[in-house]
Amino acid sequence: MATERKTSNKKYLLALFLTLVVFSGGIVLGIFIENARVNYTQQISLEEKVNLRSLQLQQNYIDSGFANCNTLHQILEHNIDELGAKMGMVLEYEKKSLFNEKEFNLQLQDYFLTEIQFYLISEEIDKKCPIDNVKILYFYDENKYETQGDILAYLKKKFGSRLLVFSLNSDFKQEPMINILLTSYNIKEFPAIVIDKKAYQGHRNVEQLMEDICDEFSNMKTVAPEECKSFKKELATTTKKNTNLS
Repeated sequence: MATERKTSNKKYLLALFLTLVVFSGGIVLGIFIENARVNYTQQISLEEKVNLRSLQLQQNYIDSGFANCNTLHQILEHNIDELGAKMGMVLEYEKKSLFNEKEFNLQLQDYFLTEIQFYLISEEIDKKCPIDNVKILYFYDENKYETQGDILAYLKKKFGSRLLVFSLNSDFKQEPMINILLTSYNIKEFPAIVIDKKAYQGHRNVEQLMEDICDEFSNMKTVAPEECKSFKKELATTTKKNTNLS
């Protein structure tokens, strides 16, 4: 009996040891993966800072004749797209973060600041170059059922470089500049969209946003996108049909 009890105790100790090894290994692996993610987000942050500095320098060259306005618009649009795609990864990492939440929040803060800087630079470029795109400031909250972001992504694909979208999380309290913008436009309901200093609060469907965007192009001294011409024709046809039915 004593021998069986000793053997049983050894089995329990061995099982406990293996469990601790596996558990510790899981923690170490988790920390390693998370540190790798943090390092990657730091690389993203550095890349965007370099892109921002490059754009600022090119903007300064406009008056000297060394920079082309069309090139500036293309670089700005490319940088915004790259920033959005990369920060999508950071947001996913942040959701899974167990040990580096503060680090990821700093990365998110840097992302939002960079995006706001891109927005301000785009306005400065418009003062010196012909305006050929519509800029949208999009404020969202943590409502996972809201589809406004998906609609804007669809319109972005539709208009391409003629539409620039700057997305900001209204719930991200760590960055005061977001709250300053919300206060400036007196935004209290989400989602909210700002086009040419005019704020639209609450959800807006595809048709409403198409009309907002195309109206903005109509106010510019530029050729309207084909998408707006088609939309205006469809709108006129629908209005005519509704008038005949009534």
